[in-house]
Formats: sequence, C-alpha cells, structure tokens
Amino acid sequence: MYISRIVIRNFRNFEHVDIPINHGVSCLVGENNTGKSNLLHALRLAIDSNLSSTYRLLSDHDIHTGISISRANQVIVSIEFADYVGKVNETALVGCWEVDDEKHIARLSYRFRPKLAVREALEADDIKDGDLTIDDYH
Repeated sequence: MYISRIVIRNFRNFEHVDIPINHGVSCLVGENNTGKSNLLHALRLAIDSNLSSTYRLLSDHDIHTGISISRANQVIVSIEFADYVGKVNETALVGCWEVDDEKHIARLSYRFRPKLAVREALEADDIKDGDLTIDDYH
C-alpha cells in the first residue's frame, strides 16, 4: 500500500494543491520555505490518530491567507491510498475509509469547517456569512 495522491485546500501556504504520487516515491525535496513541513503537518492531521485534539484544531495562522475565516470556508486534507487489494492487513486498515471500488482507491480526509450548528444557522439566515470567527469552526 502506498499514498497515491494528496489534495490540500486552504491550509497554510496551500490554497489548492493536488499531488499524484507514483509507486516507489519516497522523498520530498524543495527549496527552503516552500511548504515541505506544512505538507507533512497536513498529512499528520489526516493520518495520525494519536495527534491530540489540541493540534487538530487550527488557528487563524493555519488558514490560507487568501481565505477569510469570517466567511464559511473549509480546510481539507485528503490522502488516497492504492495497492492494498489482496493484502489482508492493508485491506482491513482501509476498510472503513471512503473507497472507490473500481479504481481500488481508499481515501482518508481531514476537514476543518464551521460547526454543524453554525452551518445550520447560516442556512437559516440566523448568522450572516462574514460574521464567523475561528471559534465557529471545528
């Protein structure tokens, strides 16, 4: 099993990045201050079940600068896995994740967005889009 694709939206310096990864890729290379550490942190948000909730809650500084936190937006980190079919342990691991049965792709995602009550209040026009704060997100 390997990571076959990474999609990140609105996280730190990534407004939108979609990275297909071929089997056998095992390193990350780039100039200083281009987002290598941010990419690894994004992966950890989605993958690391032992990461405390303190680190899962994002701050204003974790939201891409082109996005206003006052308007309903979301941060998404989505990781796709391939080459797990026919391998008992790997299939068991990805069994509860979103799976594309035709392409044999499992997807694990992290989403930071307005809380359900806030989304419902926005839909009912009880809250105006543009009045949100970071406390309205989870």
